[in-house]
Amino acid sequence: MYGRNLINNKQPRLNSVMSNSALQKQSAPGTSTQDLVVEAAVRQFMRTIDYAARRELEKHIRKAHAEGRIKPGDSFTTGMGVASRALELNVTVYGKIEL
Repeated sequence: MYGRNLINNKQPRLNSVMSNSALQKQSAPGTSTQDLVVEAAVRQFMRTIDYAARRELEKHIRKAHAEGRIKPGDSFTTGMGVASRALELNVTVYGKIEL
């Protein structure tokens, strides 16, 4: 929703995710409306990704545990990628999961 507004240079709808005053309270002084819209759009996307990624990770961890491939006390490196052709973005962030 925000991506389309930003690309078409239409006036963004701040209240779609959070109110204008809520956005201003969370941002540094001097932050432009466009920056606030970008922050809100990314925040909304990250909420969606967080939920989906967490669900998939938990499902696969439970399966690996049930199959005996991992056990409590194990740790393993896991990566999460974000890619966008439009943004020329392809990033993978790695972290460790400790059971």
